[in-house]
Amino acid sequence: MSRQRSVEPVAASILVDEIGLETGVYGRYRLRSLYQPLFRIASDMLIPEALEASVLPMLKSLPVDRDGFLASVDPAAQADVLSLCNLMHIGNHHHARHDSLSLHVPFRRSMLCGQTALEHLALTFARLAETGFPPKSLVCSVQNPEPCDLEAVERSLAVLNAAGVGVAMEGFGLHTETAELLERLQPRIVSVDGSWFRRIADERAALRLMRQVIKSLKRRGAKVLVKGLESPAHLLAALSVDADLVQGDLLARAEEAGCVADVRPLDIGRIFRDPETVVVSLK
Repeated sequence: MSRQRSVEPVAASILVDEIGLETGVYGRYRLRSLYQPLFRIASDMLIPEALEASVLPMLKSLPVDRDGFLASVDPAAQADVLSLCNLMHIGNHHHARHDSLSLHVPFRRSMLCGQTALEHLALTFARLAETGFPPKSLVCSVQNPEPCDLEAVERSLAVLNAAGVGVAMEGFGLHTETAELLERLQPRIVSVDGSWFRRIADERAALRLMRQVIKSLKRRGAKVLVKGLESPAHLLAALSVDADLVQGDLLARAEEAGCVADVRPLDIGRIFRDPETVVVSLK
């Protein structure tokens, strides 16, 4: 039988089934954890590095659009619901059967500033302690769709950094404030937006400029992740700009918690030789 774990002050709850799999509950919605692998480029291979968590909203047992779900959430409760999802992702991580991989969870900037920021951080640390998940294996991916007090964000990130939690900055390529954010937040990873990168993937001049930008980011000590790869041409572009990490449906699709995902090193050469098949390691 399932049991219910309340999550305060989050305006929702988590159901835990008989095998420990967690499902979030918000109104009529049931929320599940999705994990998509992220790979490190190493010579001619792609080596599994991490899992990126996202939420799969379900309504009457059918999946619904994530953005549509969030749009239906009361704006005053959105940060709480997203925090709930992160607690669930941490709790479900071991069901992905890849405990050696780090976990990337999304944090909107609104969750890192304002009066509830410390509550969200406290809930995160309590969940890490409860599950035994090591803080050094967690990466906070900062999304920035809304304006926020950067000084407050810096204070929250300083707390995360002091605990060993990594910081990634999302949405590179989309936001005009990127340079200021990089300077102030000092992320461990800079994530290049997939939709933006796919638009420039066949533009040689843009890729040459991107390579120089990535070189500058690396001098700051950041690794660069290119997301949203959907074709061998996108992977080739990511290799050409000297990215450190890559992710996308070309390499591995997101799987629900509870599924045993096949996360193995990938042979880059085989991706280009046989792009229409599911890619597996030859080694």
